[in-house]
Amino acid sequence: MSELSKRIITAIVLFVAVWGWYFHLASPWFESMLALIGLVASCEAVLMMKLRQPLAYMLSAAVMWGLFAWSADIGWLLLGGFIWFFVFVLNSRLQQASFSDFFAAVWLLSWVYVFALAIAETHNSAVGQSLIIGTCLAVWTSDTAAYFVGRKWGSRKLCPAISPGKSIEGVMGALLFAVPVAMFCWVSWDVLPAGLALILALVAVIAGVLGDLSESSVKRMAGAKDSGSWLPGHGGILDRIDAIIMAVPVTWLLWGLI
Repeated sequence: MSELSKRIITAIVLFVAVWGWYFHLASPWFESMLALIGLVASCEAVLMMKLRQPLAYMLSAAVMWGLFAWSADIGWLLLGGFIWFFVFVLNSRLQQASFSDFFAAVWLLSWVYVFALAIAETHNSAVGQSLIIGTCLAVWTSDTAAYFVGRKWGSRKLCPAISPGKSIEGVMGALLFAVPVAMFCWVSWDVLPAGLALILALVAVIAGVLGDLSESSVKRMAGAKDSGSWLPGHGGILDRIDAIIMAVPVTWLLWGLI
């Protein structure tokens, strides 16, 4: 089977699974599945960065995500970070460990956790769901537009030290196509008036680009092509949610302030 065929089949299965989970699974099963996704992403981060004593990190992450499934709260992230650093210090006593690798893993884990928190907090509200759906559609449109525009007209590199394939022209194309998508969703679904929707859409698309660059930076540090191999043709969970793990929390936070 070709790589393209794998990608298409996996994408279809993922779409059906996510649709059923997001729209048809009620609490507490919804939060439990969200916590499982977060745990898998956390394990990917630990293994990708080759942290010493990975089982200790993954077990503490399992406790944190178990508490999240019980009650979604930002406090569990602080507790998890405390335990992770405690494990890192113990490992460093026995053998010098890389703090940069540790920090990169915690960086990704923190964004995944706040992403999950934003999903959980908005799920029981029709307006909240519309906010998240509009954000995701904008980010996916942004990825597609950036790829095709960058491939056709991209000449100025956006950040070659992190992601040589991304161009400034690609980002401009992403903004041009993705911002109207988010605006249309949020205005037609009565999430925000047009002026505020425009501002938030711009921020959401830019946050998606930065989220993509963030994961690319961590993978480059780890010398990894993909974060995992769970999804045939797509890599790992982190590879699929790299842009939205930053776009969704930032959009959710600013929407709350507005």
